[in-house]
Amino acid sequence: MRSFGRREFLIGAAATASGLLTGCMPAAKEIGGAEKHGEKQVNVYSWADYINPEVIPQFEKRYGIKVVYDTFASNESLLAKLQTGASDYDVIVPTSYVIHHLSRMKLIRTLDHERLPNFKNISKRFVNPPFDPQCQHTVPYTWGTTGIGFNQKTFDREKLPDSTDIFWDKKLKGRMTLLDDARETIGMALKRRGDSYNTTNEKEIRDAYEDLKIQKPLTMSYTSDQVIVQLASGDSLLSLVYSGDAYQAARDNKDIRYVIPAKGTSLWTDNLSIPEAAPHVDNAYLWINFMLEPEIAAANSNYTRYSTPNEKALLMIEAELLADKNLYPNDTVLDRCDQIGDVGQLLFLYDRLWTELKCS
Repeated sequence: MRSFGRREFLIGAAATASGLLTGCMPAAKEIGGAEKHGEKQVNVYSWADYINPEVIPQFEKRYGIKVVYDTFASNESLLAKLQTGASDYDVIVPTSYVIHHLSRMKLIRTLDHERLPNFKNISKRFVNPPFDPQCQHTVPYTWGTTGIGFNQKTFDREKLPDSTDIFWDKKLKGRMTLLDDARETIGMALKRRGDSYNTTNEKEIRDAYEDLKIQKPLTMSYTSDQVIVQLASGDSLLSLVYSGDAYQAARDNKDIRYVIPAKGTSLWTDNLSIPEAAPHVDNAYLWINFMLEPEIAAANSNYTRYSTPNEKALLMIEAELLADKNLYPNDTVLDRCDQIGDVGQLLFLYDRLWTELKCS
């Protein structure tokens, strides 16, 4: 079976599932602007391969509202798009560590929880996150870890990778990928040294950067939106990868495995938010509340392989997934992981060093 690229998947499979769905958003000048009362449309800006394609036509059939679904490859891309004044989008799906920046810049709305009755389905563990107390601006959508995806045929069974040291193994030169994400990849190098993903110590950040400069000649590419394809096809034998993406790659390649590094890794939550400039706010609330229905949340989680924060949906998660400790790790493992958080002005240092690394 052919593996699809993350963006390509949504243009193909999801569009097939719904004749109303387009794979790419119209330009801002075509649908942007002030609130469009009564318009039967909701514009969603999310990660690729991040929704069960059957969910969109269900929503469209129930509400008679057209879903226009566009994708981005990184939080930095999402942030840059909103900062340029894009007014197309009604619902976005940012990761926890950028929420502070989005709210500080008044790019996302304070949510009216009375319009989200299904919010009651969210587990208590997720309703008061440090990056957004009381979920004022966010609704948890999925959560997961970032770890090591690998082809088990490459390694001895007794020596399967459990440490990110493996990314510095010269034997795998040209057959590995790292994420195109400053906080994730620099964070991985920080954690490998015993430091926090959220360090604001400039020396620690620069030391991690120097380690990645040494590692760079071994890397086939920095990619977030092609990692599924590269793992599944065998082009990459080793990838720094989001948990759900590794499991999606394993659908097409039974030799793909995923592991949380022994020293721990990043722990993140992806969230549903409404941009301040959203043109269809009423429809945005309908979409978010729909996504919070247990059956819908379970369908998305079973399809994407990402963990759900929806407590009632857990009853409908496939037993094999729920039992997998790399998808639903215990507290001992979680205690070794870092929730990627706000690093204040040091974010500019992370971004500058990341740019220098990729351009070097």
